[in-house]
Amino acid sequence: MVLRVDGLEVRYGKLHALRGASLSVAPGETVGVIGETGSGKSTLARAVLGLVPASAGQIVVDGTDVTGLNTRQWRAFRRRGVVQYVFQDPLRSLDPDLTIASSLTEPLRIQGVSFAEAASRARELLKRVSLGPELLDRLPGELSGGQRQRVAVARALIVEPRLVLLDEPVSALDSSNRVRVLELLKQLRDAGTSLLFISHDLGSVAGVADRVAVLYRGEIVEQGPVRDVISRPTHPYTKLLVGSAPTLRSAAADRAARASLRALLTSEGAVS
Repeated sequence: MVLRVDGLEVRYGKLHALRGASLSVAPGETVGVIGETGSGKSTLARAVLGLVPASAGQIVVDGTDVTGLNTRQWRAFRRRGVVQYVFQDPLRSLDPDLTIASSLTEPLRIQGVSFAEAASRARELLKRVSLGPELLDRLPGELSGGQRQRVAVARALIVEPRLVLLDEPVSALDSSNRVRVLELLKQLRDAGTSLLFISHDLGSVAGVADRVAVLYRGEIVEQGPVRDVISRPTHPYTKLLVGSAPTLRSAAADRAARASLRALLTSEGAVS
């Protein structure tokens, strides 16, 4: 497995952000993690990256148990480029003062790759994400949102990582750029890149992921192959997500799913 998470718990003070979360990503597999804001999706990604400590459980990335790594060990592990992260807003991951060429080649230069080889790989990666070499001399602010996000994906791929984490990679984009980035993710999946695709939108994930895990209030309440989860959802929250995606279910199913979720929340005392 490229990623294995077993019984992961994360606490922020008294807040239990994740409770016993377990999932895995195999080589060449795309796994979607779906849930609303506050469900624990980004906490899961940050734990895998070592940005928040695990309160319990285990995280293994490409055969390395990273759960208890200290700051120095994490720094060394990240420099290997095993796992890369794509933010929701590419301006957070691209230095606004660096050209696209500098942003793309920086990870390779840190690894000791020559300038000529790094520049060649930067041009190749831009082509792979359907962008032209004329963008290399531009700053991030001179690109469209969709172009910046594709550059961010290229930057993540340039070190040939074993796993790429994508945290809401299309939610900040307009519809046309969303389609372009989703198509790119499909191409990466088909080329054998391992992806952990985090989103609140089941419709976006359904066309890209092989399997999906549903997070609800810090717990993974359902997971399995995308087709099975969509066609036979078992948890009321999953039924809501499926029913809320018009391309996945009918209006009648949507109403039934919402009724099921309201009944669940009422029974838990979440709504009056």
